[in-house]
Amino acid sequence: MAPRVVVFNNMITPYTNRLYNELVDRGLDLAVLSCTAQEADRAWAGTFTPRYLTRTVSGVSIPLSRSRHTHLNIGIGRALNALAPDLLFVNGLFPSMLAGAAWARANGKALALTIDGWRETMPDTAYHRLARPWLLRQCAAVVCCSDKGRAYFRAEGVADDDLFVVPLVPAWDPPPSVPCFHDRPFHLLWCARINDGAKNAIFFENVAIALGRVLPGLKVRVVGSGAAEARMLARLGDAGIDVSHDSHVPWQAISEVFLQSRLLLLPSLLEPWGLVCNEAMQCGVPCLVSPHVGAGGELVRDRISGHVCALDEREWVDTARGLLEDPARWEVMSQQARKSVRREALADAAGRFKAAVDHLARAPARREAVQ
Repeated sequence: MAPRVVVFNNMITPYTNRLYNELVDRGLDLAVLSCTAQEADRAWAGTFTPRYLTRTVSGVSIPLSRSRHTHLNIGIGRALNALAPDLLFVNGLFPSMLAGAAWARANGKALALTIDGWRETMPDTAYHRLARPWLLRQCAAVVCCSDKGRAYFRAEGVADDDLFVVPLVPAWDPPPSVPCFHDRPFHLLWCARINDGAKNAIFFENVAIALGRVLPGLKVRVVGSGAAEARMLARLGDAGIDVSHDSHVPWQAISEVFLQSRLLLLPSLLEPWGLVCNEAMQCGVPCLVSPHVGAGGELVRDRISGHVCALDEREWVDTARGLLEDPARWEVMSQQARKSVRREALADAAGRFKAAVDHLARAPARREAVQ
């Protein structure tokens, strides 16, 4: 009999739902327990259809920043008792996840951690320095989304055999064909929250304004909202740059944004992965990213499928200009970007997750000694 697998996460997203549905189609007995249906500043709830059992526990989401939340939930034990997992995957280190891990330990269930991120993006507060080692000692497997994540957890003492890389996969398939350079009206694309703390919006503004001085008629597409939204639009407008802005585009329609754009800029200071790169590249959009983007050097290969550049404005201007003034070179990089996001990416991710499940099913449960 197949083991019941429960993933305990903060919330289901369109892209994780796509993976979970694929796993169910492959015969996995899966249920998902979530801390919230939707965090603030998201608009996903109700836009996709799970083909697996879902449950949300009561609680509160506490914003740590505009893009990060911690969760405090009640009734976790009752919910897990009802879902009756044989194998439990927890998706983070916040208090509700630790409660789930404690439940697994007390009930003799095999436990795994599934988490994005790598050395630069893992929190290092006193809480995390206590919670992370404790949780890792309970886990028989760790699932991360990148080789950078694998390297981080290896350094934390996790054995290679217990480490699994399951790449993130967009919520939608690559389009069958993509426009050429001249059929894309926008030179630059920003598609992210508009803030300086993590996304480094002001750097994008400076690069775009400098490019506007040397590339007449520069057109910029901005998708997103945030603390620096008004400033970004005002500065670009004052510089005479043609800007098209949407605070939000539904995920089902976002491919049209990428198909109209020539180059995505993601100069983040903190980026566990950067799924927007997968989405852009499967639409043939080369990405220019900072070294602080998890996808940089793995999915976005420097000078092949995009560019990974230090946060030097002059370098970004020169690199972007080199592509935007050379359509033939752009076409080659566009094709490489599109090839980098394989059509079988979903099947590959599902197979890798299933391998982690099989490994966990073979691992001895780390039982709490209960008299």
